[in-house]
Amino acid sequence: MTHLLKPSHVPTSIHTAFSPLSAVSYIRVSTARQAERNGERDGFSIPAQREANRKQAHGLSALISAEFVDRGQSGLSTNRPELQRMLAYLREHPVDYVIVHKLDRLARSRADDITISQAVHAAGARLVSTTDGIDMTPNGVLLHGIMASIAEFYSRNLAQEVMKGMRQKVIQGGTPSRAPIGYLNVRLQTDDGQEYRTVIVDSDRAPHVAWAFETYATGDWSVAQLVAALEKRGLRTRPTPSRPPAVPTVTSFHRVLTNPYYKGIVTMNGAQHAGSHESLVSASTWDTVQRLLGARRNGERSRIHTHYLKSTVYCFNCHRRLLVHKARSKSGRIYNYFVCSGRQKAPKCTQQALPVADVERQVEAAYSSVEISGAQRRQIEQSHQRRLDRDACDSDQRLAELDEQAEALASRQAKLLDLYYSDGIPREILTKEQKKLSQELTRIAGERERLSEDTSSIVRRVIGVLDLLNDAHARYLAATSDARKQMNNTLFSRILIGPANENLRVEMRAEVLEVLSC
Repeated sequence: MTHLLKPSHVPTSIHTAFSPLSAVSYIRVSTARQAERNGERDGFSIPAQREANRKQAHGLSALISAEFVDRGQSGLSTNRPELQRMLAYLREHPVDYVIVHKLDRLARSRADDITISQAVHAAGARLVSTTDGIDMTPNGVLLHGIMASIAEFYSRNLAQEVMKGMRQKVIQGGTPSRAPIGYLNVRLQTDDGQEYRTVIVDSDRAPHVAWAFETYATGDWSVAQLVAALEKRGLRTRPTPSRPPAVPTVTSFHRVLTNPYYKGIVTMNGAQHAGSHESLVSASTWDTVQRLLGARRNGERSRIHTHYLKSTVYCFNCHRRLLVHKARSKSGRIYNYFVCSGRQKAPKCTQQALPVADVERQVEAAYSSVEISGAQRRQIEQSHQRRLDRDACDSDQRLAELDEQAEALASRQAKLLDLYYSDGIPREILTKEQKKLSQELTRIAGERERLSEDTSSIVRRVIGVLDLLNDAHARYLAATSDARKQMNNTLFSRILIGPANENLRVEMRAEVLEVLSC
């Protein structure tokens, strides 16, 4: 901020007669946090620099006619609003001195320092530092160059050390930056009084974020609908000194839904690390959300038509989602179709549009192929009982095997990261391999979770699946649209459907296949 300082305490006649020397004061702090520390707009550093510059002006018998303050501006760039205003001021007003607290307040690079110094000199002013003791003598010019070079070295070395520290923090599972909505950056103390920074769950906002992931994973909501519902639920962003709490925008919440931080992953420069923070969603839910978001990038965002099969049926030809499309004839009659979302993405899918009624009949027929009889149900229940008895003895061994597999995968992840950080592999290969390892770790985590279930919950899950599959065809025909949707979501990961009756493939969910495999 620019302040024009008029020496009102000096009578105009005396001021004109003596023509005191004129100076401008330039002040800079690197971060907004420095500028607003202790709840004050100017924090601590700005008043300290201002006072030092005023004392220097007094020692030079000069009056400060203008003050330029860059709050939260890096010295690595000259594209600072107050610096540019100061240079413009120098071109338009006669000034004897440009006073800064230290040379690094003016520039952090030798090239920028030369550019700014030349601009000051061209305006007929002299650059003065309150702490570096520079002047226009040969020794002073030499000292100026040395101090500017030191400032550049310090800046680059500091940036390198900061990056090294951030990388080490991420490797250990820490969060190197501000945590996203749903979490809080806090300072805590150990039992011996040592302070440390960590991330905790925001009890006010985290439940809303978790609800949003689970809700979007159903496939029934758009991001815009989700944001509208979150506004009604009371979700607001965290306030900052410059911004009050607000409702998240659709764009910002899309970033929330695609952020792997919520499933426990910290990302830095494209490399993923297991975070030490508490995850808000499971890996499987996060993956489902990414799949749905990817499908909607192919055009579903513009379609608001709903149908109980919309999140279940997929194209037999290219395996992309089928979207509901309403076509109007010349007579005004509306026809409902399922259209492959791949028609809007290269390479374009050639599967023809399918009448909704035909798809409904094909899914109804599919239930005939997956249903089980009463005798089959009893046989499966007996097999599960034997398996439960056996697993009671074997589960500990299997859990140990899974832990070994997880450790091996974690070791492979660590080696990948070592290769990446030593420039042994490009980021593209790192990302591809990390995705494979992440999928395998998700599978292991799912199996481990199932093995850790108590017997009663396993029995409830088995009975729930068998209840749906027992005479499933008749049950599905008699069900309402909502009940059909629930049955489809419980039993199937997806149903691939094409234009011919034989072009149909049912893919059961892993937990359903596990029940039937006994």
